[in-house]
Amino acid sequence: MTKGLTCGLALLVLAAPLTAQNGVQNRVVGSLDTRLVQPECKLDGAGDFRIASGKTYLKTGIEGTGDQSNRTNGLKNGIRVITEAMSSAGQAKNPAAWYYLGRIYLQQGDLAGADSAFTRAETLAPACKEDIAKYRHRAWVPLVSAAGTFLQAKQDDSVLVMGRAANQIERLQPVAFYYMGAVFDSRSQSDSALAYFGRAAATQPTDPAMVKQRDNSTYRYAKALLEAGRGAEAAAAFRRYATLVPDDLDGKKGLLLAFRAAGMADSASLIEAQLVSAASSDPAGGGLTESELFDIAAKQYNDKEYAPAAATFARIIALNPNNREALSAQANAYLALKDGLKLVASAEQLIAIEPLSEYDHTLRIQGYKFAKDVDKTFKAIVAREAHSVNLEIDGLQGTADGATLTGKLTGREARDENNKLIPVKPITVVVEFLGQGGVVVATQDVLLPALKAGETQPFSVTGKGVGIKNWRYKVK
Repeated sequence: MTKGLTCGLALLVLAAPLTAQNGVQNRVVGSLDTRLVQPECKLDGAGDFRIASGKTYLKTGIEGTGDQSNRTNGLKNGIRVITEAMSSAGQAKNPAAWYYLGRIYLQQGDLAGADSAFTRAETLAPACKEDIAKYRHRAWVPLVSAAGTFLQAKQDDSVLVMGRAANQIERLQPVAFYYMGAVFDSRSQSDSALAYFGRAAATQPTDPAMVKQRDNSTYRYAKALLEAGRGAEAAAAFRRYATLVPDDLDGKKGLLLAFRAAGMADSASLIEAQLVSAASSDPAGGGLTESELFDIAAKQYNDKEYAPAAATFARIIALNPNNREALSAQANAYLALKDGLKLVASAEQLIAIEPLSEYDHTLRIQGYKFAKDVDKTFKAIVAREAHSVNLEIDGLQGTADGATLTGKLTGREARDENNKLIPVKPITVVVEFLGQGGVVVATQDVLLPALKAGETQPFSVTGKGVGIKNWRYKVK
């Protein structure tokens, strides 16, 4: 994949406008010294005289006066004499030959030539690596700066030209790789985005700004792996990110999703517990939304981890006491655990939201049965049987300026505590549409008709107002 990607980018650069090519060369040459700077490592004093001539030609290329052609020809002649020395005078292993060749290529704006020559020079003269690194970095800075500017301007092709050029001369920093990964990600070219985020994540910078960029790249790389369906690799990448940025909530969420995708249920459960624990100690939910907490709780419930599920649903209810779905799910978790008193508590909260729900009353009855409280079981049965209608709510559908609550009415045969029939009559309920924090946004009275036992009828009521999130009703 990397080979194909590199070839593709090469074609991109070849196809780029001449101005883009010139832009790379001009930025590189403009970043270099205007006077010949001597190497900081020991190189002179050995080898063929043509190496010294090459250095002189480099000086002419940098400092030459008169027509630009003099400087251009000086650099060309420098390449000529040094390559002659390599081919005909046994200088192919002379680090000075490669060092000055690299500097000449760089002075020409030839990044591929400079990179190749500098790499050989570093191998032959490790003491020169730091000196060479300065030239590499000096050429890299204006290119990556331009790539960042083009990225902000959404000039993607120019980002790729500058990014590729920057990476030709220096590959120790993450930022150019990251910029290119961001471009490919915006184009939904996932394989290429993954490759470049991965290369950025693999760097080991020391500058704090570059460390932050590397960390961000690691997150993007892990996320791209997860989106590509490579769960185990994503889990490894998110684990590395967790060591780099241990307190990042998004990283923990990503790790949880990666563990799930990789089928690592035990590891996922540990992360879920950590996230819920953090949420439980934070009034704002520890950074987790109701929806995210519900996903965790639902997964726990489906895995038959009823006690952890009930605890997670409790966290949701603490954030939003009117979250009927969380209350209902929590009640069912307590039902599975046969925890009578907690089941009763959940059922009563549900009944306060929807007093005509036969199922909620049945949950309360079962809770008292688990608790072996005969008197309260009887009273709960009497309360359920006194209702002449069962109202089952299907859901709340929101719009920009309101919401509609829908469900189904079913007639019941109502009886009193002596088992005598109670006459059926219409019932009025007051529906309250709730916003953030349980604030009442709108109310609507609804007349429920007197239905025969078993007779059904659709239920629908609309409330007007912005930001409706929940509901409740009471019998008038």
